[in-house]
Amino acid sequence: MEIKNYRTITKEEKEEINRLASNLYPLLKIDDNESNSTILQKMKEFVENLKISNNEELEKFAFELGSLFGNIICKEYGWEWHNITTPDNQLYCVSSPKNKACCICHNYFYSILNKSHSNNFNLLFNMIEKNYPKDWYFMILS
Repeated sequence: MEIKNYRTITKEEKEEINRLASNLYPLLKIDDNESNSTILQKMKEFVENLKISNNEELEKFAFELGSLFGNIICKEYGWEWHNITTPDNQLYCVSSPKNKACCICHNYFYSILNKSHSNNFNLLFNMIEKNYPKDWYFMILS
């Protein structure tokens, strides 16, 4: 992927990501006091039982689940949200503290929901570490 621009998200972008994530709170029956592992388990069950009827619904849930997942990664591992601009797209990702790895959460959940990727976000979450070896190059986790 050719990256033209990479920056920390703005306050407005962060507010939108938080709004999207919070849309799932009533559906998943969660609140801000839930542990990350409980939220991830509820997300897993929700994704496994989700029946999507159209592309608009698919995109809606991909943005909401991706936002919630990214926020959990940021909270647990100290990652930050970033905006990536490529020649063809504008994306949001969470990136490790030294920008050694990132996860494009919305696209990741889109691929899970449209069944082109297995539902393994819990495994990915558990494989993330706070500190990466110095010789790692920037890589996208998916």
